[in-house]
Amino acid sequence: MRPLLAALLGLLLCAAPASAAEQLLTLYSPPIDSLPYVHRTETVELRPDGKAAPEQPGYILGFQEMALVDSKRPDAKPLPVDKMMVHHFLYYAGQRVDPGPGGCLGGGFIGGRGEEHPNGRFDAVWPPEQRAAYGIRNATASGAAPAWTLQTMVMNHYQRSKRFYVRTKVWYTTEPRAQLYPITVGNCAHLTNGMAYDVPGGGGPGSTVSDRSTWTVPLDGRILGGGSHHHGGALRQTLRSVTCDRTLLDAKAYYGADDHPYNTIRPILHEPGPIANGTFRTLQGIPVTAGEVLEREAVHSNERLHVAAMGFWVLPFVRDDTVTPCAPLPTDLREVTVPARYDTAAPYVFDRRVPQLSAARGPWRAFDGKAIPVGDQWFRPQRLTARVGQRITWQFRGVEPHSVTVANGPRGFSSNYLGAVRGSYSFTPTVPGTYRLTCLIHPTTMSQTVKVRVR
Repeated sequence: MRPLLAALLGLLLCAAPASAAEQLLTLYSPPIDSLPYVHRTETVELRPDGKAAPEQPGYILGFQEMALVDSKRPDAKPLPVDKMMVHHFLYYAGQRVDPGPGGCLGGGFIGGRGEEHPNGRFDAVWPPEQRAAYGIRNATASGAAPAWTLQTMVMNHYQRSKRFYVRTKVWYTTEPRAQLYPITVGNCAHLTNGMAYDVPGGGGPGSTVSDRSTWTVPLDGRILGGGSHHHGGALRQTLRSVTCDRTLLDAKAYYGADDHPYNTIRPILHEPGPIANGTFRTLQGIPVTAGEVLEREAVHSNERLHVAAMGFWVLPFVRDDTVTPCAPLPTDLREVTVPARYDTAAPYVFDRRVPQLSAARGPWRAFDGKAIPVGDQWFRPQRLTARVGQRITWQFRGVEPHSVTVANGPRGFSSNYLGAVRGSYSFTPTVPGTYRLTCLIHPTTMSQTVKVRVR
């Protein structure tokens, strides 16, 4: 390993431009159709035909762009975020060899975009010096290029159905590179809920709540920076070495100024999230050794409720068996995605209340202990009274996926934010008040209001 490492370091020192064999591929998903005012998840296959995914086996050197467009014209501009807002893209190459440690999203994960990337550009995240040395291996055991899958969650603010494509621009080569592993470090217990969890709210001024987890480094290597994915009252997310008693990464959440589209978009289908989270690069790499324990802490404001919050890291990791325990941290670590303009309030004031977009109607009915049905485009009844301590259960019966989610109220809770078509969800309120519920996927057409009394 030492001769390879020496050769790679020499390459980094002398190769400012990326290798001449590097290509920038422009790829398109199949067409995806979205109804107006919904934000549902779609998963599509990207065939290895050179049009949707790379045709030749090789190495993914980095992603330059992940964008929504409504045509495959080379000059097509990305759709504006106040019309089509991206909650997330997740790219997988599930059949590739040597996937590495993987983390919560598995070894097939190769990249993604979150709502904290409003322009969908990642030039600063994948510098040419790194692309000249490292890449994500994109090949199957038989030596072919693997198919990719793409999971999208997009919020359509057009007043009509909209067809779109996901355009992906990826730096790629068929030349050898040292293997880079994208590792997702978070609380993997949240994976069954798409990595989401709820911040209940109701705390006093300045109160916070944290989601924590630890990860044991499986092998010696270096972390080439990291990207924080963090929303839902997000304040900051850290990654520290418990073993070496030092902070490795500290990512602030940046929010848009009052005139940013995330704050002016109507109707509000989703709590305004960060327009950037701390993203860091280092060519020297953060040294870590097998068995070293890292702790992640995602800190959220707890003054107000925040449903379907998230907090995890995406870490580009490379093997290096020359590292020693608690070796010096890199001198070239820097943050690369600080937005030009953002809200400078300290801390950010979460004062934009998510409305219940469809008013609940009909007579008030007392909860009788039976499961409440949730069908396609409806809750029944729409108005319900209950008591503190009563366990309320909702039963899903539709063809379309739906969720039971607090839009606003004294405390926050939500069923699976990706939605469900079968099964049930239960919640026992401990705080009285009016809970205005919605379906995260169909927020303009589905609602239920539950008044919870002490007696």
